[in-house]
Amino acid sequence: MRTSLRILGLTLLVLATPAGAESLRGKLGSASELVGISGGTAFDALAGVIADTAARSIPVLSASAGFTYKYNPELDVFERSSQTLGPIFLERPDTLGRNKFNVNLSYQFVQFDQYDGEDLDNLQSADPIVLKDVTGGTVIGLTASRLQYRLGIRNHITTLSLTYGILDNLDANLLVPVIATALDIGVTAQQVATAGPSGAFTPAPGPPVSGSTSGHAAGIGDVLMRLKYRLPDLGALRSAAGLQLRVPSGKEDDFQGTGDVEVSPAFYAGAVFWDRVSTYANVICDLNASQASQTQLRWGLGADVDVTRRFGIALAVLGRHELEAPVEAGATDFLYLTPNGLAKQPLLGIDFDRSDYYDLSFGFRVVLWREIMLFANGIYALNDAGLRNDTIIPTVGLEGTF
Repeated sequence: MRTSLRILGLTLLVLATPAGAESLRGKLGSASELVGISGGTAFDALAGVIADTAARSIPVLSASAGFTYKYNPELDVFERSSQTLGPIFLERPDTLGRNKFNVNLSYQFVQFDQYDGEDLDNLQSADPIVLKDVTGGTVIGLTASRLQYRLGIRNHITTLSLTYGILDNLDANLLVPVIATALDIGVTAQQVATAGPSGAFTPAPGPPVSGSTSGHAAGIGDVLMRLKYRLPDLGALRSAAGLQLRVPSGKEDDFQGTGDVEVSPAFYAGAVFWDRVSTYANVICDLNASQASQTQLRWGLGADVDVTRRFGIALAVLGRHELEAPVEAGATDFLYLTPNGLAKQPLLGIDFDRSDYYDLSFGFRVVLWREIMLFANGIYALNDAGLRNDTIIPTVGLEGTF
């Protein structure tokens, strides 16, 4: 426990963000100024929705321990209550056990590469944007320019998860992530046509103008507090009710928090076969208390199999569904020169519609010594909706039950 807290504290000190530094969201919102294009409402909305989507797309480890126990009063000992080593990103119905304590320290690397299948290092619309030349409040000319953004978003996440068995059938969990985020921005603009106040464009190609900037930030992400209550078994079916509170402790302007309070009721079910195969089903509703329209639904189906008593593999399919788009319709629209004339279109061609996310989670747990185990996991996107990593999100960690 003390070692884990020291590691968490050292991570905060090493990765501390300088006071007064411009936020990552601010850098992204003003990036167009690198090529002489004034930012504005659409650019700020673009930065805001990318920041919010990035924070919500960081995978969260389950609160389930690899070993769970139940007290046997006749023998005056704790007996193991779970047959398998357990899942990694799904919750199992089994609770930790009265007065048992689990410490979990993990590391994740999350790099976002795409949005709706479009590479972040080549974001641009098929049509040029239109800029107005205004003098004294009067439009004296128009300029059409092709605009390209090149983004890189990387997160190094160290997470401390603490679970305590309040009762044999009731667990409390605290999850504290420390996130170091790096943002790289490249912008290129090239004039392709000009027009007078009448809007009659004529070709006027100009040289490309490019600029770049970057930023780094570190801090605590959104803290999660979770409860799990084991329900009575129904034959072979095990189940539990869960409740999660998301505390908006992460800085949303640095892509590390949502800025919203969320309360998430959940239901976890599972069954064990042949004493070495466990199956799971999770259903969670993330009720957004700050913005009801941003409520999301999550679910998971999976299984873990103990290959030996000390080594188990875990597989799961994870789903997440936005009920509404992450930004109001038209918030990122900008004036474009299209084949049919001037028209408003989403900036950089990104249509921030509601998204459905599907992921494959695969990993293993191995017992190192007594109740100490190592785990490793990968998450692979099964579709390209929303902000995505186009390879694999790796996770490694250690946990112990005492």
